[in-house]
Amino acid sequence: MDRSWQILRDAGVPLASPRGSARPTPAEVRAAVSTVIAAAVGPREGEALGAFLLAWRQAWSSSFAATFGTAAASVEAWARRQVTDDDRYLKLRRIAIANLSTLL
Repeated sequence: MDRSWQILRDAGVPLASPRGSARPTPAEVRAAVSTVIAAAVGPREGEALGAFLLAWRQAWSSSFAATFGTAAASVEAWARRQVTDDDRYLKLRRIAIANLSTLL
């Protein structure tokens, strides 16, 4: 699980821990997302990953669809369930978009 979170941090999930220099591929991000959402995720991590996924879906919808394929709808639904604080979501979303713009 730690490897999956590191891939997600490197991809730009807005968590307080530093990003590495590696830039994961969409396939690596997809695998990491699948691993993480299949496990129990804490509320702060879930909210950060949810904001990242929703930002990706909203700003780069074709890339999101291509990366997640038939699972895109369920990934988006999972992400929407993680958003509990609209103000925090907007802040995390802005950070995620900035991070995603360097990855995609």
